[in-house]
Amino acid sequence: MRLRNRDRGAAAAQYARAPLPARRTPWRQARWCALDFELTGLDPRHDEIVSYGAIPIEDGRVQLRGAVSSLVRPARESREASIRVHGLRTADLARAPGLADAIGPLLRALTGRILVVHTAAVEHAFLGRALKRLGVRLRGPLVDTEVLGRLWQHDREGHAPRQLGLGDLATALHLPADRPHDALGDALTTAQVFIALATHLDGSHPETVASLAHARARLETHQAFHVGRLTS
Repeated sequence: MRLRNRDRGAAAAQYARAPLPARRTPWRQARWCALDFELTGLDPRHDEIVSYGAIPIEDGRVQLRGAVSSLVRPARESREASIRVHGLRTADLARAPGLADAIGPLLRALTGRILVVHTAAVEHAFLGRALKRLGVRLRGPLVDTEVLGRLWQHDREGHAPRQLGLGDLATALHLPADRPHDALGDALTTAQVFIALATHLDGSHPETVASLAHARARLETHQAFHVGRLTS
């Protein structure tokens, strides 16, 4: 979907001013959006978004009717290494809109919602740069399902891996990994993983927007306590 400058500006303005769920909101009462990008590489200074998928979550359920996705034409050709990951060739992207035109539906999907991603540093960096070009900043806390998964595994097994891939986490939760390295498929897997993890964690500690957003600090505290017990 191509947006005129006026429509794109309106979408950006609505994103910038829409209220977000309060940090004390119980997680099932908050509005979330799971997001995934496919990229030409992992350096946001030089690499670009070539596709996105986003799926809203409400009442602890995936809202498939609200899902949005788009191919995105990069300014430069993709490197062979990235094509081997996501399968999107230069020819596949030639007729896709550029990011400035493609980002409107994504902005509307994110408006008023807390962002959920897997391995947050990647999506955070690329989305932040994309929004900066529109004159808005990335808003609100962000929830990383990789960190939630590591926290869950630490609570369950007493230790957590240093890294946890989305597919491996889905398998551990007995969930399907829908179309790996397809942006909308990975967004759906991220959404399902998030719901499962929040449900598990909520069983022992009532989870809120803030508690899930602060999962990394919780994990570090648990790990330090565990190490302290082993060395005492």
